[in-house]
Amino acid sequence: MKTRLRKGLARRLPASLKARMSVVVFLLVLGAVALLALATLAMAERDMRGVTGEQQYVSLASAAVFIDEELAAKRNVLRVIADSMAAQDLRDAAGVQRFLSAQTVLGKEFFTAGLVDLDGRLLASTGPVKPRAGMNLRGRAYFEQTVAQQRSIISEPMHGSISGMPVVVVTQPVFDARGQVRLVLAASVNLHQPDFLGRLEALKPGRDGYLYIMTEAGIIVEHPNKSRIMQRIGAASTLSIPTRSAIQGFEGSMAGTTSDGVDALFAYRRIASTGWILASVYPTREAFAPLRAVRSKILLAALVLATLAGLAGWRVVLRLLRPLERLRSQVHQIRRHRLGIEALQIGRRDEIGDLSRDFYSLVAERELAETQVRDSERRLKLLTDHVPVVIVYIDREHRYQFINATFEKWFGISARDGMMRSISEVLGEKAYQLRQQYLQRAFAGEEVDYEFTVEDDAPDGAGNGRAFQTSYVPDIDDDGVVIGVYGLIHEITKVKAAHSALQFAAATDTLTGIANRRRFDEQLAKSMARTQAAGTPMALAYLDIDRFKAINDSLGHKAGDEVLKEFARRLQRSVRASDLVARLAGDEFVIVLEGVKSTAEVRHIGAKIIAAVRAPFMLASGPLVVTTSIGIALHREGGVTPEQLLHLADQALYQAKGQGRDGVALIDSAA
Repeated sequence: MKTRLRKGLARRLPASLKARMSVVVFLLVLGAVALLALATLAMAERDMRGVTGEQQYVSLASAAVFIDEELAAKRNVLRVIADSMAAQDLRDAAGVQRFLSAQTVLGKEFFTAGLVDLDGRLLASTGPVKPRAGMNLRGRAYFEQTVAQQRSIISEPMHGSISGMPVVVVTQPVFDARGQVRLVLAASVNLHQPDFLGRLEALKPGRDGYLYIMTEAGIIVEHPNKSRIMQRIGAASTLSIPTRSAIQGFEGSMAGTTSDGVDALFAYRRIASTGWILASVYPTREAFAPLRAVRSKILLAALVLATLAGLAGWRVVLRLLRPLERLRSQVHQIRRHRLGIEALQIGRRDEIGDLSRDFYSLVAERELAETQVRDSERRLKLLTDHVPVVIVYIDREHRYQFINATFEKWFGISARDGMMRSISEVLGEKAYQLRQQYLQRAFAGEEVDYEFTVEDDAPDGAGNGRAFQTSYVPDIDDDGVVIGVYGLIHEITKVKAAHSALQFAAATDTLTGIANRRRFDEQLAKSMARTQAAGTPMALAYLDIDRFKAINDSLGHKAGDEVLKEFARRLQRSVRASDLVARLAGDEFVIVLEGVKSTAEVRHIGAKIIAAVRAPFMLASGPLVVTTSIGIALHREGGVTPEQLLHLADQALYQAKGQGRDGVALIDSAA
């Protein structure tokens, strides 16, 4: 974040050093004046907050006294009427009703009024709402308290049982001549009537401020918004800090935030006669509006002062930077090769002279270093272009950043065509897919080696069957991040060919050219594993040439070798290309037959081989009739090892010879 801010400021500041220094002077003066002004205003706002809060609380205390007087006046009205009832005959219900209806002051001060006996029965009433028949106040807290304490009571806010409106009930006991309570005079105040406690609107702070009254339980008794009367001010968890403090007993003023998020000054005072809480809310945007209006004027003055300081600084900077301007002009001339670097060796003895001479030394050292680097790069390029190895450098986007001349010789793509292009663009998508997995490992920090072969249909047309080995070495920076990969490609075609020839020779019978015992052992184990996995049968045929010793003894070993080679050729022609024909030793041969379907098929293959061998062998000494005996072991599944299967085939061969030779014997490994 800080880096982006510095870059943004650098782009916005003027390019000239003189202009930047002037801007700095301007900003310093502006900042200093603005900070001083804001600090002064903050102190003034703090003091004003205290004074305003104190004034707000004093005004609220006056309002609380006024409300106490209003409630006392309502109580006095009831007391005067109660005192006047002492001389009245209250046994006549109609007379009581006429008396109560004649008290017009009740209609002015209260919503409804009624006279109740000590049993709670309503004897008479007055007001716009008529009570229901048989109405009884026994059990209601304000009635019971009035009778028990024999004094006037102001109830908690409630919904009137007669009107259903939110009301507060004021009571007054009626005493007889002996001072005993005879009746209770009860009158209700409608909380929805405008400003039931008097003209509180005139006492509110400012234009947007307001007063409201709530009980200790948080029930709103009076509010400018009449719909909130009798509503709880809010859940305990959502109350503002000032409101919560007031409910807990705080009296005085404080700053805070309303539940709607408005910053305001709050004042709270208890109403002595009821214990209710009178609250004042004064939004700070209005309370401090004059002070904030002054703030903009002070900031404007600071801007003007900073502008004047910037202009003065500009003139001073112009004078101080003239030598530096001359040095800059000389550097430009040197860059355009119009002056030599000797022009930087000026005789000034101040900081600019030191800068000029140091710059001369720096330029001279750089020219020497650049010459050395060019020579080194020329020698390095000469070396890399003539080694029989492809050298490349690949960046994180898998693009070639360096290609040596050997790359063009081997793959037909010049450095000009390959540099700064992706591998898929240079070698084709197929070649890139081959390299992608290895590049990912290399960019993860691993040194990777792999081999690939370029065929005739390769996109780069590099040749037929050429084998290469690639080594990827990560280029890791000081922070441990892989920023690129070096690639070294060696051609290993001849090595691979020699290796393949050695592998072939190691697995081939030198006389007949078919597989030898080593390859047979490897192939038999693999075939049995595939048979076990696929669940399809296989067979192993064990063969030898009947009376081969007699052929050797009578015709010589050379003729015997000719018979062995021709025998091997006839075996290969008699079976499928996927079947393996191998020579174990002497005249002993084996055939691995995978994927056979049935015993009948195996016998058919054996009969085919018998027939192929019976045709006369054409030797140098003349035609020779040769026969063979075949033992076949059939394998389907089970825990038979390769050695056991070969032993079963050998037993079958023994049976074929015992049956007169020139025939086939079959053994099932599952039998």
